[in-house]
Parts: sequence; structure tokens; C-alpha cells
Amino acid sequence: MASVSKVSTISKVFSKLGDNTGSVIPMYAKDVTSDTLTCYTYFKEGGNHDGAEKVLEEFGTGVLWLGGIPWLKKHLFDNFVYKKKGINPDVDANRLFAGNDKNVADTVEFAKNKAESLGEAFKEQAKILGDTIKNKDSAKKLALAKFGVSTAITGLALYGIITLKQKRTEKAVEKQVKEKLAKEASLKNELKENSVYQTFGKNKENSSKNPSFKGLANIGTFFMTNPVANTTIVDGVITGTRLVQARKGERFEVGLKEACQLLFIYGLAKPMQDGMEFLSEKVFKKPIGLDYSVLDSDTLKNAIDSEKTKEGSSKLLQQAKKVIELAGDDKKVTNDNAKKVIDFLFDNADGEMADVFKKTGDIGVYKTKEGVEQLSLLGKINTDKLKSTAQKTIDTIESAVKNSDTTKYLKNTKFLKGAAIIANIGISAILLGYLQPKLNIALRKKFNNGDNTNPAIRNLTNEMEQKLAFK
Repeated sequence: MASVSKVSTISKVFSKLGDNTGSVIPMYAKDVTSDTLTCYTYFKEGGNHDGAEKVLEEFGTGVLWLGGIPWLKKHLFDNFVYKKKGINPDVDANRLFAGNDKNVADTVEFAKNKAESLGEAFKEQAKILGDTIKNKDSAKKLALAKFGVSTAITGLALYGIITLKQKRTEKAVEKQVKEKLAKEASLKNELKENSVYQTFGKNKENSSKNPSFKGLANIGTFFMTNPVANTTIVDGVITGTRLVQARKGERFEVGLKEACQLLFIYGLAKPMQDGMEFLSEKVFKKPIGLDYSVLDSDTLKNAIDSEKTKEGSSKLLQQAKKVIELAGDDKKVTNDNAKKVIDFLFDNADGEMADVFKKTGDIGVYKTKEGVEQLSLLGKINTDKLKSTAQKTIDTIESAVKNSDTTKYLKNTKFLKGAAIIANIGISAILLGYLQPKLNIALRKKFNNGDNTNPAIRNLTNEMEQKLAFK
């Protein structure tokens, strides 16, 4: 069984950064970049308390949001609970809940039969799938627990971060106000000993002994939405908690920030990438839809050179066209056609098209005890994605063969792909981390007579001054 052909580190990085549907890496890149810009902007224009809140909240929630669920799933469940129960955690939950019909391509039963039909090379996968079928009820319960508990614990931790942020600000403001009042008291004592104050100050002091009180800041009550899904749901927990916990004067700011976050981290991530890829094909006549690791691979380069030498000789092009043929003309690949595609690819597991799918992650890679990397039947195989990748492979090869210099063509294509990925992340980061905070601060000035400080922190400061002054 052939292993996955080598992929450079830069290809791995760009491949992950460009995956806006199955990887948290582009989300993490946007989050870290935008958080840095956000904190800088609020420190510079909103003051130290505002900036400090943003550091704790943005980076604290970011680490938990993107790292909490994967860490808990791996260390609490995969390495402990599953091991204790003797169940393999690598079998995709989608297969567990797809039914029991061995004729349905998504089921564990189908995958087991397919693995067994491939003989000795796939015996390890066949055993794992067979054991899973024997313990299927337990495996399903564990999958649900792994999903729900990991998300719930992460959600609770996020709730704590937001609470900690506000408590920390209260303490910092209280300390600042106490220091300010102490200085004022010291100055007043010095003035009282001054002869000028003795003559003119007493009447004024006596007329203003009772301080005026503004209403206490209305701090929202704590609440928690029980999370049951992935990072999208966790982000919903963050959004809900932030809105409910928003203090008097800052709810609109929080709502605007969260709306932009959801829009550019989730909603527009893939459309923006698709749009840039569309422009590349129309403006530069170079399709860049393929994963960066494929564009940077010898597999693709050799296929292009082979097709240039003799039309129809590229095995990769032949196999890609075969996948399209087997997948059929339906908008969504039917179950019968899905089985044909899977049969073809696993029967040609050493083939060039299989290597492409390993690189894109459209089909997972299983590493045997002997260290051999092979196509995995443990995870669900999305044949709609296989069909899409196969078509992009055909488009790239057919475009490349029209150019005389393959190396130069692929170099330019990789540059355009990388630029599109960086632009997607950069545009989102600037919108989230710079323009959105600037808009919030501009609105503060407009509605608060030019004051750019956080209205919630300003209210808290006023409240604390009055409270401590009264004491």
C-alpha cells in the first residue's frame, strides 16, 4: 500500500488556512489577528480598563473557544473514557448514527464489509469496524457524551471568563477610585490649613455636604445556554452570555461586535474564498479551487507533464474523470453512485486520485501498526466533496496543459491561491479587529459628547466614586 506522497510544511500550513469548512485553523488565524488589533485599538482610544477587559475576554475566550472542545475530546474521552471502555474513538460518529444497512455507504456495516473485501492490507480497519459493530450501542452513547460534555464544560469555562473580566474591572476601578479619593482628601487637608481657604472656602464646603447619587449600574444576571454542538454553538454561547452579561451602556457595542464576528468568522468565510477563486479564474485564467497541498504536489505536476506529452495519458486525469462519471449527474450523489465511487477509489488505493484525496482530507488516512498510510474507512466519506475535488482537478490540469511552462504555471497558481487565503484572513481580521472597534468608539463619541471611554466602565467609575465618597 502506497503512503501519502510528501507534502512540504508550507503546503500543510496553507492547506489548513484555506480550509473554511473542516478546520478551525483559519478561524484561529482570524481570531488571533483580529483580537490583537481589537486590544490595541481599545487600549489606544478607550483607555486602560477598556483595553485590559478586551485582552482578558478576547484571548481568554479564544483559547477556550477553539481549544477547549478538541482538548477535552482527546484527553478526557479518547485517551481515558474510550480506552477504559475498550472502544476505538476513531470511528466517525456519522457512521454510528447512519443506521445498520450494509448497503448504505455511510454505515459502519458497509465500511466493515468493504474493508474485509480488500484483504490483508485492511485487516486492522476491518477489526476496528467489527468491534465497533459489536459494541455499537455503547459507542453511540460515548459519542453523544463526548460531544455534549466537552461542549458543556467549555461553555461553562467561557461563562467564567466573561464573569472574571467584569469582576476584575470592578476591582481595578475600585482601586483607582480609592487612590483618587485619597489624593483628593490629602489635598483638601492641605487646603484647609491654607489662610486663603480659611477665609473663602468654608461656606462653599458647608453648602455641598450631601453628594448627589446617580442610579447604580444595571449589571445583567448570569445565565448559561447548555451547549450541544461544535465551535459554532460554543460561539453562540459566548454571544448569548456576552449580550446578557452586557452592562448598562454597552449592549449595543457587544451586539454589533458579535454580529460582525459571526458574519466574518462563519457566514462569509467560504463565500469570500470562493469569490476570490472565481476572480482568479476569470481575471488570471488560472483555477485555484484545489487545495494548496495538491497544487504544490508532484502528483499534479507529473499529471500535467504527462498530459502535455501525450493527450489522454495522465492517470490522474483519467481517474478524476472516472470519479465524475461514477458520481453521476445528480446534484447530490446518490447512495448507489456513492458506493461505486468508493469501490473505485479503494480498488485503486495506490492511484493518483486517491493521493489527491489524502492530501485534501476528503478521505481520511489510517496509519497501520507497520506505519503504512492508507485510505481510511473509519470516517464518513462525503462523495459530494469527492466529486467537487475531482472536477477541480480536471479543470486545473486542462488549464495547465495550455501553458508551455508547467513549473511557472503552478508557481503562479500557488501564489494566487496563497494570496487569496491570506486576503480572506486579512480582510476579516481588519474588519473585525480595526474597523468594527473604530465604529464602536466613533458611536461612543457621537452619543456621549465626545467621550470615547466605555460607557459601562464610566458608569461603574461614577457609581464607585459616589459609593466610596459616601463612606
